[in-house]
Amino acid sequence: MKISTRFLEDSLVYICLILVLIGLLLIGSIDSFQFKSRNIVMQTSWIFVSIVFFFIFSHIHLQRLRVLSFPLLFLGLIVLGAVFIPGVGKTVNSSSRWINLGRFTFQASNLAKVIFVFYLAHFFAKNQDILEKSEPKYFIKNFFPIIFVLAVYVGLIYFEPDLSTAGILFLIFLSMLFVARVKLATITLISVSVIVVLIVLISVGPSYRRARYVSFIKFLSGKEVHVNKENDTFFQPRESLIALSNGKLTGRGSEEGKAKLYYLPFAHSDYIFSILGEEYGFIGSLVLLLVYLLLLLSCFTLAQRAHDQFYSFLIAGLGFGIAYNIFVNVAVAVSLIPSTGVTLPFISYGGSALLIDSIAIAIIINASKRDRYERLEKDLQYA
Repeated sequence: MKISTRFLEDSLVYICLILVLIGLLLIGSIDSFQFKSRNIVMQTSWIFVSIVFFFIFSHIHLQRLRVLSFPLLFLGLIVLGAVFIPGVGKTVNSSSRWINLGRFTFQASNLAKVIFVFYLAHFFAKNQDILEKSEPKYFIKNFFPIIFVLAVYVGLIYFEPDLSTAGILFLIFLSMLFVARVKLATITLISVSVIVVLIVLISVGPSYRRARYVSFIKFLSGKEVHVNKENDTFFQPRESLIALSNGKLTGRGSEEGKAKLYYLPFAHSDYIFSILGEEYGFIGSLVLLLVYLLLLLSCFTLAQRAHDQFYSFLIAGLGFGIAYNIFVNVAVAVSLIPSTGVTLPFISYGGSALLIDSIAIAIIINASKRDRYERLEKDLQYA
C-alpha cells in the first residue's frame, strides 16, 4: 500500500515532536546530576521560539522567496563574516562560531547551510543546460558560480574554525550534484580535489587537530593510544565508548548514567547520544536511530515525489543536511570518525541548531504541499 504524501508531511511533525521530547528527557537527566536548571529552561524557551518559526516557514511562499535567493546568499556571507567582528561574534573554546544576541547566542553556520541549500536548489532548477554538460573537462566553466560560492562559504566556516560543518556543507553539495544527475566522473574529480585540499589543511592546521587525527588512526589500527595528561586527544572518544559499553542491552536506567558526572565533556550536546546509550542501552539507541530513519525516509520520499525540480532539490538538500548531522554526531560517539563538535538534530542542547532544524523541516513540508497544490492547479487548468 502506497503511503500518501499528506501522511508523510504530517508524520514529519510528529516525528520531530517525539525527538524534541527525547532531547528534553536527556537534557533533564544531565541537569539533575550537574545541578543545573538553566539548560532545560533555555532549551524549552528555544522550543517555543522554534514552533513560532516553524509555523512561519511552513506557510511562507517559497516561489516568492526564491526570487531573493541571490540576496539571501549575501546574507549568509554577512552572517558568517559577523562572527569575526569583535563584540558581535562570541568565542567559545577558541572557536568563533556564534553571534552574540545578548542572553542568547546563534551559530552562524547553521543558518548559512540552509541559505546555501536554498540557492543551490534554485541554481540547479534554473540551469538544466549546465547539468547536461557536466563532463569533467567543463566542470570549472559550467559550475564556477556554485563552486565559488561553496569555496567562500566553506572557507569562512573553516576559519571559525569549524572543520566538521565545513565538511558537512561540502557533502550536501556533492549529494545534490548526485541528485541533479551530474556525471559521476565530475563528482569524483571534485571529491578527489577536495580530499587532497583537506589533507593539506589538516597537515598545516592547528597541532591539536593533527594530534586528534593521529590518535584516531592509532585507535583504528589497534595500536595503543598514549595518554598525555596535559593534552589527552583521545579522552572524549574513550569516555564515550565507556559510557556506551556500560549501557549494554537495556541501559542503566533513566538518570542512572555515570558519564555525565563530569567524565564526558559536552554531554548535553556533542555526546548526548552516548548518554542515551548508557541510560537506555543498545535497545534505546536502536529505537532512536529507527525514528531518525523514518524522518529521513519521509524527507527523501517527498523529494522524489515532487514534480517541480526546485522543490525536489530543496527538500533533498535540506534532508541531506539533517542526515549528515545525524551521521557525524553518532559516528563520533561510537568512534567511527575523529572527535568533532556537531549536534544531534532535535536532541542536543542548543537553541540555534534546534531553530534551524525546525525551519528546515517546515520548508520541506511547505515545499511538498506547494508542489501538490501547484500540480493540482495545473491539472484543473488543463482539464
